Amino acid sequence: MDRKLQDVIIRKERISDQITSILKQSILDGHFKLGDKFPPEVEIAQKYNVSKVSAREALREMETEGLIQKKRGAFGGSFVAKPGSEKMVDVVINSYLFGGISAKELAEFRRILEPGLIKLAAQRRTSEDLAVMEKCIYDIKVSIEKGKPDQTKALGFHRLIADACHNPFISSLMEALVNVFQQVLAKVPDLETAKKDIQYNQLFFKYIKQGDGKKAEQLMTEHFDTLELIISKEMKEKLN
Repeated sequence: MDRKLQDVIIRKERISDQITSILKQSILDGHFKLGDKFPPEVEIAQKYNVSKVSAREALREMETEGLIQKKRGAFGGSFVAKPGSEKMVDVVINSYLFGGISAKELAEFRRILEPGLIKLAAQRRTSEDLAVMEKCIYDIKVSIEKGKPDQTKALGFHRLIADACHNPFISSLMEALVNVFQQVLAKVPDLETAKKDIQYNQLFFKYIKQGDGKKAEQLMTEHFDTLELIISKEMKEKLN
């Protein structure tokens, strides 16, 4: 295992942070690949002449950042993992919940992001993407007909647009934004608002299916004028 761990001199600063940096670099340098089993804390401690506590903290930090995944059992241990979108989602949600980002600021960001995003989706969408979008619109319509509009699915349609871009970073970012807006717009929307929203989604779908990125982009910009009014209404109701 020594052939995989680098030989370095430990500096006089927080030991676990140094170990974390070394372990990360080992992955970046290709010494450990996705799915490889990582050395246990005892071996790391011996290799770098540090305490098991420091080695354990370094591994815990790696796990927190999604770089390794711990498995239990006879074949358990720490394994190199592919970072998911969960951390990005947590950062955005916590920034909103604890006052770092306002709903208005997030809406402004979406207004800049999503018109270009839907234009890209119109160029890259596949038949599978269209099928999933069509099913989502159907489910939203059914919920409206029952008098119980589904805000989760309505917002989820924007996530499907992001997925149709076939860019993992865009999908992760939109997942984070949608999760926040599900909390911003937690109140079940009135039927009139829901009906207006589904009309937008149907037109989004139409232009994406036709590959008309220009019309889709223009419509998305228009849609955010409506969204700003909804957010303003929600914020006023929360203050009252």
